[in-house]
Amino acid sequence: MTPGYLSIETSESHPGMARLIVSRDQPDPTPALHEDRRIRYIARFNDSEAGLMHTHELIKRRLVDQDAHLYRVTCLQAIAAADSVELRHQVLYLDCDFDDNQRQQIAEMTERYVQRRRRVAQMFETMGYVGLALLLFNMWIMSRI
Repeated sequence: MTPGYLSIETSESHPGMARLIVSRDQPDPTPALHEDRRIRYIARFNDSEAGLMHTHELIKRRLVDQDAHLYRVTCLQAIAAADSVELRHQVLYLDCDFDDNQRQQIAEMTERYVQRRRRVAQMFETMGYVGLALLLFNMWIMSRI
C-alpha cells in the first residue's frame, strides 16, 4: 500500500481521450508552454495503485493503450470514475476551466457510478441470501429422508 497521486491528463493531439497517471510526488498542474498535454484532475490516495485499479475497473471497456493507461473517454467521465472510487482519497486539483455545467455533469456521473456499484453489491448480496436459503431448504429436505 503506497500513498500517491492519481492524475487525469488530456492531450489536444488525442481529443476524446484521457490518460490516468499514478505518481508518488504531486504533479504540477500548470501546463508548460507549447505542450498539448494538460492535467485536469489530481487526487491523493492512501493506496494509489488501488485507486488506479478501481478507476480502471469502471472505464476498462474504453481502454485504448494498456501500457500508457489511455482510455477513450471524456475527461469528465474519467474524473467521475476516479472521484466515485470508495477508497479514501482527497481531491487536490480540479481544472478551473470547467464551468458550472461541466462540474454538475461530473457530480451526476459520479453519482451514477456510485449507484451502479450499490446495485451490483445489492444483487450479489441477494444472490447470497437465495443461495443460503436453498442450502437450508436442501438440508431440511435431506433430513426428512
